[in-house]
Amino acid sequence: MSELRPFALLRTGDQWLRCSFERAFLDPEDGVIELGWHGEQRSAIGEAPPTWDGLAFDNECRLYRSRESGRIDRVNWRGDMEPSEEAFAGAAPAPHPMGDFTPVEAAPPLRQPRGLAVDMNDRLFIAETGADAILVYDLWEHRLLRRIHLPGGRPTDLAAHGAAIYAVLEGSDTLIRVTAGGDPSGVAVPAGCAGLARVAAAPDGALAVLTLAGMPAARIWISGPAAQINFPEPFATDVEWESERVLVVARRPGEDFARYEIGSDAATRLHPLRARGYLGRGIVATPEAAAASPGERCLCGGTCHCGPRARRIGYWTAHGFRSAVAARVIYETLGRVTTYRLDSGDFQTVWGRLFLDACIPEGTSVRACALIGDELDEEPSADRQPPGNRLGAWRPVARPDLSPPMPPLARLPGPGECSQLLHRRESGRELPWTQPLAEDPFVTYEAPIEGGPGRYLWLTLELAGDTRVSPRVKCLRAEHPTHDYVRRLPRTFSREEQAASFLRRYLALFEGFLGEVEARAVDRNILLHPCGAPDEVLPWLARFVGLVLDERWARAPRPGGRTHDARRALIAEATELFRFRGTVAGLRRFLELYLGLRVVLLEHYRLRGLGGAVLGDQGAAFSSSVVGAGFRVGGSVGAEGSAPLSGSIEDAFRTHAHRFSVLVPALLTSEQLDVVRHILDVHRPAHTLVDICTVSAGMRVGRGLHVALSSIVGRTGGFATLQLGASALGRGAILGRPTGSSAGAGTAGALRVG
Repeated sequence: MSELRPFALLRTGDQWLRCSFERAFLDPEDGVIELGWHGEQRSAIGEAPPTWDGLAFDNECRLYRSRESGRIDRVNWRGDMEPSEEAFAGAAPAPHPMGDFTPVEAAPPLRQPRGLAVDMNDRLFIAETGADAILVYDLWEHRLLRRIHLPGGRPTDLAAHGAAIYAVLEGSDTLIRVTAGGDPSGVAVPAGCAGLARVAAAPDGALAVLTLAGMPAARIWISGPAAQINFPEPFATDVEWESERVLVVARRPGEDFARYEIGSDAATRLHPLRARGYLGRGIVATPEAAAASPGERCLCGGTCHCGPRARRIGYWTAHGFRSAVAARVIYETLGRVTTYRLDSGDFQTVWGRLFLDACIPEGTSVRACALIGDELDEEPSADRQPPGNRLGAWRPVARPDLSPPMPPLARLPGPGECSQLLHRRESGRELPWTQPLAEDPFVTYEAPIEGGPGRYLWLTLELAGDTRVSPRVKCLRAEHPTHDYVRRLPRTFSREEQAASFLRRYLALFEGFLGEVEARAVDRNILLHPCGAPDEVLPWLARFVGLVLDERWARAPRPGGRTHDARRALIAEATELFRFRGTVAGLRRFLELYLGLRVVLLEHYRLRGLGGAVLGDQGAAFSSSVVGAGFRVGGSVGAEGSAPLSGSIEDAFRTHAHRFSVLVPALLTSEQLDVVRHILDVHRPAHTLVDICTVSAGMRVGRGLHVALSSIVGRTGGFATLQLGASALGRGAILGRPTGSSAGAGTAGALRVG
């Protein structure tokens, strides 16, 4: 009984797409089913204006907005502070509250500035529609770099991807690509794409083009490395990418924003966004924010669709800039999914239990019913109905001819005829010693499969909701054959088929519990394996090697901001680690297990005589400055070898002996820094002194600065661009930026403050 019986499985989006749906929605990427839905109907819909404002963010979270008056306004925007507006170009100089900006020049108003875009180098591109030109401004040097003339082109919208800018030319109905220093070049658009109005570039380079904006015949065209599709969106006014796969479409004032997950051959409609006060004049993606964790509810309204770095969608209202929020959707009250034929491989199979990984909120339900038989191919089969909320060409699978047949049409259950209830397993899983993750909303439900014997099985799942929430189903497993408890009883109890069927179903109540107990006994060796043991037994397992686990290790950091459970690796390597406890190798491995990255342990005695970049330390034991190997700054010209130590032996011992530094090439939270200190306090030699340097601490000028040894050169999240009023001078900020450099004779215009 401890052996897992075979089961038929439905799990992936490709498998679910071969089933039949009735008022049900499928996320093909995650393979999750829920009730179909539609957005709320809004009244008092306004008409879309004939023109649009340009909106764009630069790399310092400043918003630029074009206005019909012929000027560009800049808004100092951050997620945690109110925006403040100031003129940028096309207006006379005027005092501003922030005091950190002077207009580029006192120039006449621009002629119909429409589209705006900022490239990766902080160059602002302005589509001056009335002058048939694109202006390029350097936002750091506050000057106009160039004017790109496009006679008869009438640029109306711009989109940025890296250093490239894509521009829609209304006059010639074409799409071009420009850069800050290059000549314009044409961009191919799909055949039939006419009436270009708006364009948006995804983080991966895919383009979304809106044609006939604001009209009933408006259409979205997707052109990218993984997709070439188009679909209608009546009265659409603008498009913007929320992530690499999710496209947001703005519609008329008063209507919700539509959201689509773009696939290779179709677009799946996702939960919409509510845009209160939208004027119909364009949208923009705000600077990136952290993505929702798996299972967390986000803008999609359910499991996160937004990708690794999701962005919000902003727009301009009569009261200023605002971000769209998740809109309420209305779910169907009843929906059904019918599977294709599941095959046990043996005739007259008595099917066992049905397992569903599902999320069933209060007020919703999932019921099941089964159709079982051996030979049912002679009857007409039911048609496959595609999932709801899906647009574009319906090509569910690459090889539809390989899809198993659907059930006979005449034997399909009617609405409300599914009565098989599901039981939630207390452990959350049917496998021994396994439990769902705390953030996983899906748990395992089970029910006996009711029906006579037969090789083939079709299942119908009936999902019921209350229009506000919907149950979700992720995975289906049908076990075969059923238990053999009836065969172990005297034959007199099962001579009649009706009595045997009742006894089989009655004993199924105990089969799950007894089978799990026996499986736990057989598989108890899992408890002694650090990688397979459940979370709750890890402290017990750690005591076998004399460890007391720190629960903070369960939230150990990983590069990219994620976390992992490092306790299992610590238990697995404990015996080897304690052999080297107190050594450089042992300390380094302890830290690497927790941090998930390589650290540098720098013993100070190894630097004696090498020198260091010393500023203002009169009592330093050495004076030469060393950058890398063989390149000295501050030592005597022509000197060879290492700089001799000055002072007594006692001074050298005081400054170098029994001291070491730990260099962590990452940003650490206060909790993570506390854990690192605790590791060093417990496992380092008691007579040593240690200090910890993270990325946020920066290079330590004056204490043995050695490139590639005690410092890391490159981009870092430890410093932020200095914003007056939002930063403290001398506290982890960057003032200015490099204006260009070359090997051996470069200039550096960036000053790191702090």
